[in-house]
Amino acid sequence: MPAEKLRLWDDNPTDVDMLGFGHVVESVVSAASSPDLDPVTVALQSSWGGGKSSALKLIAKQLEDQNDFVVVRCDPWEYDDLPKAEVRALLISQVLQKLTTKKGFVGDTKRLLKRIQWVKAGATLTNMVLARALDAKDLIEAFSPGADEPTSMAGFRDEFEALMRDATGIRKVMVLVDDLDRCSPDSVVAILEAIKVFLSVPKMAFVLAAEEALIRFAIERSTNSGARNTYSDRYLEKIVQLPIRLPTLSRDDAETYIALLLAHRRDEDPARTQALVDHVSQRRSEGKKPYLSGPYEDHVQKPHPEDLALAAQIARVLSIDTWSSPRAIKRFLNAWGVRVSIAGDRGASLDLGVMLKLYLLEDRFPTSFAMLVETPPEQRGSLLDDWEAWGRSELNDSTYTRPEGVDDETRAWASADPRLASVAGRIDAYLTVAATFTSASAGEGLSTDALALMDDLLAISDTARRTALEDVGVLPVEERNAVIVRLIQRAGAVDTNIAVSSAAELAKSDPGLAAVFHRAVKEHALRLLTPSAVVDIASVPGARDTLALLINDANIEDDVRNLAGEELRSLDNGQS
Repeated sequence: MPAEKLRLWDDNPTDVDMLGFGHVVESVVSAASSPDLDPVTVALQSSWGGGKSSALKLIAKQLEDQNDFVVVRCDPWEYDDLPKAEVRALLISQVLQKLTTKKGFVGDTKRLLKRIQWVKAGATLTNMVLARALDAKDLIEAFSPGADEPTSMAGFRDEFEALMRDATGIRKVMVLVDDLDRCSPDSVVAILEAIKVFLSVPKMAFVLAAEEALIRFAIERSTNSGARNTYSDRYLEKIVQLPIRLPTLSRDDAETYIALLLAHRRDEDPARTQALVDHVSQRRSEGKKPYLSGPYEDHVQKPHPEDLALAAQIARVLSIDTWSSPRAIKRFLNAWGVRVSIAGDRGASLDLGVMLKLYLLEDRFPTSFAMLVETPPEQRGSLLDDWEAWGRSELNDSTYTRPEGVDDETRAWASADPRLASVAGRIDAYLTVAATFTSASAGEGLSTDALALMDDLLAISDTARRTALEDVGVLPVEERNAVIVRLIQRAGAVDTNIAVSSAAELAKSDPGLAAVFHRAVKEHALRLLTPSAVVDIASVPGARDTLALLINDANIEDDVRNLAGEELRSLDNGQS
């Protein structure tokens, strides 16, 4: 695939199943159709970027062709900023509105919708009265309901159950709730309450696309829970009858997925490309590996050898946190594609495999990549020669040693084809382009484990931070690198002292992370620092340049500059 034909992949969910989710979709549909599970709530779980939204689209695609199913798609994140009562009311309204427009449906949904409207109006008016934006007395007559109009949710469930019981031609109403784990704790609880208290009646099925750990966290943090772990456990047990986890991609799955994404970017006949996806799905269901293998029928797009080679190269070297997540794979491909495109515009005529190997180094081992960028161009050939010779040598072969400044974990990367030493004189343009992206991208794409620890790393409690630092300390070095950058990037939005302190402690856990820490401070937090943060910065090896910048920046507060001067003198005198 020529570099100019590389394109970006959007992060939108798709109903083209490149991930082998067919059996999960069948399981959900079967559960929803079962008379033994009525009503039923399914929790569709996966880690960050694991394909939950795409799985919902596949479920909807399968059910929407069946006349006796009503599919309601909800994304409560769109109204996450509303009060809890309104969040509940909006979800219920979406269900009722869908039933109202269902061809052939007979039932008094208007009465139930009217009840919801009064509840929403009452909540809105109450808030306005409390804010003294309206006079309560003047509103009484104007907004007094008729004698037969219910104005609360009391008895709603009984009326809704009767409505569904008498409905003909409907086997199930399937409510697909997406992005629940993005919502605020109160909104999460509001959605769960709407399901359990008001909508969970026969002929109703719910699929909640959310990571269970984040939902538990939201329940514990909500205003009703009292932050008890047992509370969230019992709460979810009462609502969710069937938890289903999307499969984590294996390396074979990731390689197949990447190759299919690349195949979709070759501008061939969409029908032939879809036929290739179907071919892979058939082989996967039959357990035939490799999935992207022949024989191919005439109407199937045959994978291009270059796509297969690139997919194998990517899957072989990527970390598990990247190749196990469809979203992370797309982010990786997009970041690589941008670098390839800009480097091509600047005259970097390199093979795609060469540029891919360079980006793999940048993505997985940023400190080693930074060292390569900072090496003078005339010395890069020699460095790459030694690096790749060390990578290809046997582990116990003392003839070849690891070059200074190179991460020990880069050995597999260095041994992989293509060889970079022979093109060392032609990679300057690419490295120049890539270096401009490195600091911006280093803090992105944190794994679910790392994201879950971010709140504790920024907590007021020293105990919580210490525990989180221990947990982050066992993550791979590239993950700790990303956490450090993210902490410093957030220094302006949270307690700066805590953010810098946690990042500094992490930076001291590995010699290669000190440079990452200081680079992030210089780029994202230099003018946010307090005297306390200066002390933490000085404790991280390599602090002289950062302290010197503080001293010489006239826009920095005097107390910060003065303390930076004291810390720098202390370092120069060998006292710390």
